[in-house]
Amino acid sequence: MSKEMPLERAAEILDPAHRESYESIEQVNEACRMGREAILLKIPRSPYPDGDKSILACPNCGSGEYLHNIDTARNVFCSQCGQAILWEDDDE
Repeated sequence: MSKEMPLERAAEILDPAHRESYESIEQVNEACRMGREAILLKIPRSPYPDGDKSILACPNCGSGEYLHNIDTARNVFCSQCGQAILWEDDDE
């Protein structure tokens, strides 16, 4: 597909109750790709050192600016891309 499928359309295609005939499997593949990418963001991943060992970066987008809030508290998700962050020293 030349442009990204709207989120609403992908959700419709992925709905188990949705029934539709497709001329090509491409729409289903695109909806599955989008769904997979959304799910992967929810799996917590550890930040990594970003060049400067004292600064950690998001494992998905590489930004180090959005892992903490304005009060310097750790965010559970990257504020730039939505990746779930696993802080190694947090108790579960």
